[in-house]
Amino acid sequence: MAQTEPTRHTSAYYLGCPIWTEPSWIGPILPSKTNSKTILKAYSKLFNTVEGGSTFYALPPMATIERWMAEAGPNFRFAMKFPKAISHERRLMAAHNETAAFLKILEAMADGGRLGPAFLQLPPSFNINSIDILEAYIKNLPSDFNYAVEIRHISFFDNADNQQRLDDLLSNEKVNKVIFDSRPLFSSEPQDPKEAEAQKRKPHFPVHYDSTADTPFVRFIARNEIEVNAPWIKESAQAVNKWILEGKKPYIFIHAADEANAPRVAKAFNDQLRRINPLIPKTPPFASETSPSSPPADGEQLDLF
Repeated sequence: MAQTEPTRHTSAYYLGCPIWTEPSWIGPILPSKTNSKTILKAYSKLFNTVEGGSTFYALPPMATIERWMAEAGPNFRFAMKFPKAISHERRLMAAHNETAAFLKILEAMADGGRLGPAFLQLPPSFNINSIDILEAYIKNLPSDFNYAVEIRHISFFDNADNQQRLDDLLSNEKVNKVIFDSRPLFSSEPQDPKEAEAQKRKPHFPVHYDSTADTPFVRFIARNEIEVNAPWIKESAQAVNKWILEGKKPYIFIHAADEANAPRVAKAFNDQLRRINPLIPKTPPFASETSPSSPPADGEQLDLF
């Protein structure tokens, strides 16, 4: 058996960002010599998961999937997003071909040991009246993979029958409900243009750290000033530690109004979790903590595909 490199991050839970191709990370977060060919490898030395959001727009060729798996570390997991052709255009109906194509990618990543939960983000207009459509679609998915569903209509957040009906469906099918925690972002008036833009784009719903399956899925939307997020980081870390103690494998994705700040917020999250559970390893040091940094060379482009 080939020897794997030393563990860089905890296997008790998965922590990452929504992207790995942020140029502003090169120098302060990732080594200054990082380029488009090495950025995923560099990112995977700090975090052990990422949202595979590019599949929402288009499915990459299988050669790209194989390259991603080769570049990421052995403990790394991709949380691939269902294509919008399935969720937003066909609204989960008559999407057999699109689903089959996406499942081929999940199968390849599962075979390569790099697959996390596949997450299905429903359109904002998908309401409680369409729950039977959601149920039928979920029931037709193969049970080989983990799934997470993100709801974006207020009718599912009534803290009563509608919410219970959704939770029962997901629990019975062993599907995770995405916990979208944008409370930090909306905790005050925006402090800069990127926070203002994020408040326009991001939903703001009630938050319940309830788990419906064994791989809880959290998307945490932070403000740009790291310290301002502390109360919500503390609450989220308590819930994550509870899941860990229950034997679950949570996936936590840290967003920020300016994604340049996402890795620092993620580090703050892990530091808080370590205060509760000292067995959680430290986040590996960022580039600025180990060596002088410099920005990427002029004209350097970071191509996802």
